Amino acid sequence: MDMSEYKDIFKAESEEHLQQLNESLLGLEQNPKEMEFINTMFRSAHTLKGMSATMGFGTIAELTHEMENLMDMIRKCQVAVNDSLIDILFECLDTLEALVDNVDSDEEVNISHLQATLAQAMDGTICAAESITDAAEDLAASQIEPDSSDEEMVLPEIDLSNEEKESIESAKEDGYNISSLKVVLDESCVLKSARSTLVLINISKLGQIIKCIPSETDLEDEKFDRDFTIIYSTKESDETIEEAIGKISEVKDIEITPLYICDSGEKEESSEEKKASSSAGESTSAVKRPDTVKSIQSVRVNIERLDNLMNLVGELIINKIRLNQLASDLNAKHLDESLANLDRLTNEIQTEVMESRMVPIDQIFSRFPRMVRDLAKSEGKQINLVIEGKEIELDRTVLDEIGDPLVHLLRNAVDHGIEPAEERTKAGKPEAGFVGLSASRQRNSVLIEVEDDGKGMDPEHLRDVAVKKGILSREEVDKLSDTEALNLIFYPGFSGAKVITDVSGRGVGMDAVKTKIEALGGSVKVSSVQGQGSSIKLQLPLTVAIIQSLMVKVAKETYAIPLANVVRDVGIKASEIKTIEGKEVIMLRGEVLPLLRLHDVLDSPYETEEKENLIVVVVERMGQNIGFVVDQLLGQQEVIIKTLDNKLLKNTKGFAGATILGDGSVALILDIATLI
Repeated sequence: MDMSEYKDIFKAESEEHLQQLNESLLGLEQNPKEMEFINTMFRSAHTLKGMSATMGFGTIAELTHEMENLMDMIRKCQVAVNDSLIDILFECLDTLEALVDNVDSDEEVNISHLQATLAQAMDGTICAAESITDAAEDLAASQIEPDSSDEEMVLPEIDLSNEEKESIESAKEDGYNISSLKVVLDESCVLKSARSTLVLINISKLGQIIKCIPSETDLEDEKFDRDFTIIYSTKESDETIEEAIGKISEVKDIEITPLYICDSGEKEESSEEKKASSSAGESTSAVKRPDTVKSIQSVRVNIERLDNLMNLVGELIINKIRLNQLASDLNAKHLDESLANLDRLTNEIQTEVMESRMVPIDQIFSRFPRMVRDLAKSEGKQINLVIEGKEIELDRTVLDEIGDPLVHLLRNAVDHGIEPAEERTKAGKPEAGFVGLSASRQRNSVLIEVEDDGKGMDPEHLRDVAVKKGILSREEVDKLSDTEALNLIFYPGFSGAKVITDVSGRGVGMDAVKTKIEALGGSVKVSSVQGQGSSIKLQLPLTVAIIQSLMVKVAKETYAIPLANVVRDVGIKASEIKTIEGKEVIMLRGEVLPLLRLHDVLDSPYETEEKENLIVVVVERMGQNIGFVVDQLLGQQEVIIKTLDNKLLKNTKGFAGATILGDGSVALILDIATLI
């Protein structure tokens, strides 16, 4: 699965969590006993870990996991918050920031030193005064073998007199090597003074002893434990020195380290240089936090603010239409150029605002593989879920609403659509069932389809269930075609536990799916072939704020029919209308099309005599086409939806809202699902 297209989203959201971590850590530093800070940090780290694991950024996931462990111990009061621990967590955050910034890079970053330090913090072996840098240096120093490096070392604890320094400088000018020789005597040594004296005698033959730690007097008085150090100059090799000392009995260990001696200023400078060199050269070193402030590439805007912006754009478009109408009425051609520019600008603003509300449909689709996997496992079935079109974008408002319907459709497909493996094998199908979830862009709408290759639905069985549930009479269901019978699953009350058993679960809660989709201005179509599978298609508008509509006139009123519901418009002769059981129908393209006169549906007065030529708008409702007879077609228009959400009009059936036309008048938007 290619996740590269989501890197920008990952980076933007990760930066928010890292900012939250930084702020909470600062708060924790000021109030170490305030556990809410650590709880907030834990949640952010956990989210970041999950995001990075999903994206395949294992290093980030690994480091956040270690941080989680430490934070968990803090929450359980198993580790105390101190300056060292705060420094460690800040260092981890800096590293995480660098890792997030470089997710596009293939360069691997070694975080082993941070993991080691976090482990030390959890074990309680890191002291409060240590910084993470010190710890890293200690770790690095501990890994240096005494005889494996030719680099000179600084022993910061050596306090040299001026005379000793001059001896060293003189020896160096003469080509001597300066070394530190640490001798460790055996635990059973009872004559430590004698052994140390022998050591001094032997090495004095090979070079010049500059300093003893402890002093020679203390060595003679045995005022030392079992080890002592000698600073000396020599031209002999280490092996020669070791051989000379090794002859002495009861000497357990010899450690020779090349030594570089400098004054305090040089020492600090050298130390800093080594630190800088270590930081720059080792990928395992702590990441230095940059002092520069990164420019903000994206902002997160509350959806309510985007809704308000969309409403303002809608008002702007309405006023633009109004101005165009006035210019046309006044025949003011000199305004044409200005209005054309206004038209272009408003269209661009509308496009930008709508685009800013769009999010990839994958934000919903990505939830389903796990859900289907778990469901299939619990059912003992094998399911191949194939997802397509995840890059299609939808308005955030629409996207938020379709999650539950899709969950319902997919559960139905897995639970009741796909047969058990044995049944599929007997039917000559592969053991693993196919469930498809796809999205595609179709002009001004998005088509989402959930399909399976399961058992399909039996129309005759659905008819029986409808009669049994008292939804329709036997006479009524017998008149339904197989396609119409499939639409019985959308009737409220058709679902229920008993129905699940009787009809293999198809139709359970489908009325809720249909209601939700149609409330968004979309439509639902079902198709099924028994033994071959089923398909549910959801036609959704790109946005619920602005829709394409077919404007019609009935009596003196103008109405908007959402284009998603319109199949076609046709002109017919009044003489073509037939009557079947008291209801008007026409034959259109070989099919019987029921006719409804919008005058009657909307209770509008007839102002003229029956016309010979009639205009019919064919709309789709629950998989069935119906013809609306209207007085006049005004054409397609983009309308701004004003919802009827006040107390008086909130539950009004038949209308999805209202819009304002160019002349300032109000037109109602028909809701085909509830109109008839």
